[in-house]
Amino acid sequence: MALQSDNTKAAPAGYYYLWHLAALGVITADFGSSSGSIPPNNESALRITPSPVISGSVWDTLAEVAAISPARVALIDVGISPDHPNLATRIDQNASIDLATHRYGARALAILDDTNSSYKEEKQAFFAELDISGLGNLGLSVDDKEYLDDIVAEYAGSYGVLRRILDSNTMFAAHGTACAGLIVAEPAALATEDSEILSPPEDIFTNPDSTETHPNKNPNLLPYFGADPFSRLVNITTSFEDNPVQFIAALLYAYLQNVDVIVMPRGIPDPKRSAIEPKNELKADLERWANRDAADLFARIALAEQGPAELEPKATQLGSNPDRIWTILEHLIIAVSRKIPVICAAGNSGESQLIYPASLAAPDNGIIAVGAVTVEGFRSGYSNYGEGLTLVAPSDDGEVFNRHQLRINRLSPLIAKHQYNADPGKEYCYSQFSLLSTDLPGVFGYDEGKAPWSSLLPSANNPGIGGGYYTSFGGTSGAAALVGGVAALVQRAHRAVHGGSGRLDGIAVKSILEEASSRSSNVGPGFRPLTPDCMNADNEDVIDSRYFFGAGLLNAAAAVDVVLNS
Repeated sequence: MALQSDNTKAAPAGYYYLWHLAALGVITADFGSSSGSIPPNNESALRITPSPVISGSVWDTLAEVAAISPARVALIDVGISPDHPNLATRIDQNASIDLATHRYGARALAILDDTNSSYKEEKQAFFAELDISGLGNLGLSVDDKEYLDDIVAEYAGSYGVLRRILDSNTMFAAHGTACAGLIVAEPAALATEDSEILSPPEDIFTNPDSTETHPNKNPNLLPYFGADPFSRLVNITTSFEDNPVQFIAALLYAYLQNVDVIVMPRGIPDPKRSAIEPKNELKADLERWANRDAADLFARIALAEQGPAELEPKATQLGSNPDRIWTILEHLIIAVSRKIPVICAAGNSGESQLIYPASLAAPDNGIIAVGAVTVEGFRSGYSNYGEGLTLVAPSDDGEVFNRHQLRINRLSPLIAKHQYNADPGKEYCYSQFSLLSTDLPGVFGYDEGKAPWSSLLPSANNPGIGGGYYTSFGGTSGAAALVGGVAALVQRAHRAVHGGSGRLDGIAVKSILEEASSRSSNVGPGFRPLTPDCMNADNEDVIDSRYFFGAGLLNAAAAVDVVLNS
């Protein structure tokens, strides 16, 4: 008799694809009761319920209070797919701007049938009526204030362009598309069964004739939801260049547009402020033999920072005060954040310091520094932490293999080939959960899809069959995006109570989000409370849990309740 094969190998647990919205309290989901006591840190603390019972949402709560008044969220990133069905009704195309391909802004228009090589760009004054007097005293020196005033005057009188060419967002916007989905994506439902016209989700509440919607005919689309599918995005595209002017322009444009929330899910490459400074305890630790490689690395960095031995005549000259423009940017971020909440990613290097500009977060500004936590209740392996961290939100995990902890994916066949043994108490359970989000369709997305659809350009012609509409996402970028969606919910709740188009300022929104966060929460469907870990030092987990989680895990329902009951 032939032997039967062993098909009982461990596999990742199936999970609800919007688990992160349940963990944030945006939707109310019943994952069942926990299996008992909280297990050791190296064992999973999950409730395996791939299809939880959904009994309500913050969206329903707000709809019962007042008519829907969408918040506007400015996403400063590398762009957003203009064609993605789950985002098409959420992006304010008439307010979006591309600062990566034109100093004063560009916007792609539809390519018409008669558009040819003789077509000329049209002028557009994107920054007309720019006035920053409402920001008050920015704390700049007289010289720096004059410098900023000159920049503002230049942009106020500038002209960007309108182009009828292929939108660069169809090729370079994977990161921004994923963040946008977590903030505002909607199900891409159809108005009628025979229609191809998308029905925005607010229609079901605001249009008395819209009593029902119909699933999209594209079988590859999911009924996907961001944290606030009723709000809208202003897409502000920036590049990866270390040019502070584009970030100044992005913030000025967001302020000019009078948006309700600003999300900055990437760091800014300030040569001075973005540098990670070794802490005193780490410097002392570098004298140990076990850390000789790290000590050598820091020595090399210090040598590189000394710069070239002599002037390079053909190199770009930085002027007499190369830090001036970066200083102005720093003060501008802080000033804008006091008017509009600015939500920043804490960073993905696992350091006990935040990246810039999240590192600017302080009680007297509206900068919200967001870290990431896993469904297992731990800080995500890559998530930066430390002083200034505001709060945390759910995301994926990252493997860690250092002398302070072991966190590896033991279901990986590559891991199974090797012996990984941690000292007692130093192994932490790796989370298999990630954030499902929208992806840039086609070959340039994170998940490029399958041929032949993956090679189609422009992606508007991609019917989605294996075209990669969705991707597994994460990082503190994903966590920050989710918090951006919750901040939009808070602004909508404020309008529901007070009417009109007013908004809460950045400091007020930050205070509400902190009040609605808890360090004793569990990240559902996990049942382990938030638990510190040792990442960069032995016995680091005895430090106050605020060091790892800030105010704690954000709860959207609690945040909205604070506003509705104020």
